[in-house]
Amino acid sequence: MNIAYVSPYLAERFGGPVAIVKNIGSILAALGHNVSYWATADKSAREELASIDSAHLYDIGWPRSWYRSRNLVRGLSAGIGSVDIMHINGMWLHPTYAASRIARANNTPYVLGPAGGLEPWGLKSSRLKRLKKMVYLNLVGKSMMQAAACLHACSVQEAEHFRQVGYRGPITVIPNGVDISEFTSGDRSEAEAYWPELKERPVVLFMSRLSREKGLDLLIPVWADLVKSPAYKDSMLVIAGPDDRGYRKIVEGIIDRYNVGSQVCMTGMVQGRRKLALLRRADIFVLPSYSENFGIVVAEALACGTPVITTTGTPWEQLQEIDAGRWVPLKEAELSQALRELLDMSESQRKAMGQKGRNLVKENYAWDRIVKKFLTVYDCILSGKSIPLHPEPNIE
Repeated sequence: MNIAYVSPYLAERFGGPVAIVKNIGSILAALGHNVSYWATADKSAREELASIDSAHLYDIGWPRSWYRSRNLVRGLSAGIGSVDIMHINGMWLHPTYAASRIARANNTPYVLGPAGGLEPWGLKSSRLKRLKKMVYLNLVGKSMMQAAACLHACSVQEAEHFRQVGYRGPITVIPNGVDISEFTSGDRSEAEAYWPELKERPVVLFMSRLSREKGLDLLIPVWADLVKSPAYKDSMLVIAGPDDRGYRKIVEGIIDRYNVGSQVCMTGMVQGRRKLALLRRADIFVLPSYSENFGIVVAEALACGTPVITTTGTPWEQLQEIDAGRWVPLKEAELSQALRELLDMSESQRKAMGQKGRNLVKENYAWDRIVKKFLTVYDCILSGKSIPLHPEPNIE
């Protein structure tokens, strides 16, 4: 099968969605399928991605904020004849819009994965941003959706959002995956070599893009109130992740306002061994997002055996059901209670909770199983069969 993955970008600094695309593609290639990637890239991204022979990378033109690339349009138009099926990741930027038009013009079926783009545009979006998205959705987005062979949702919750904006076509729900062998429990002291201020302190870890929807404006005030108590004054909140459109300055301002700089460690973006070291060192992982289509870092933390606290804005109700963490409403009181509850546990209690989470990931989110679900969907599309909402793995 010849599968083309189209994304606005492929550089690692763009976080989870990019890593997911590359993981799926590499496993499909290992299974014998021909996989190509189509994206825009600046100079640093080209250097980073130079080892991926199947990556077709193009310069960004004006307007740069839309990642518009005429050369990508030309290249994909020239190469579409050899593509059996296209998988488009995202829907708000030019490469994804262009890819959908090219696919339609050439009768090439495509799967559209909005990648959280249709999550509710609520309190953390400006009125102007919500208006722009609604206009774009009506002018462009809905036609992209209706022409797709199916929409890919990472959770039932995300699939419901597709219906809420009026989409009535096929949907398949396939969660993101984790490489279990990469994210394991291990040496908890390695992180302290990188960040000595963590030594012998309870550590709560936030790891994600620093952006409005991730809930840091909820977490930091809760943290400030928590560390006033003598029982928690030595605890450290680690905030790890790349800046998103200047939001780091706002986060730093909130930290200063609540005077918790000595109890917050900001690491910037972490990758490779440093990322793994933090996930292993954390006593608790927290992701207080207002809205999340999946939250791959939750699965990564669970794979490391770290208990997780997240909100009902994410699709992780399972945490509460199996006692691998807490799934709480988007309220300061509930978030505070969950943090206090887990910090008060013994290390052995948290370890037992973390093992339940690791078992959950191993059984449900291993990449090999996830990718074979995509193969089931691709085969159904190409053979004209009905597309399953919850596909079983293709084991042929």
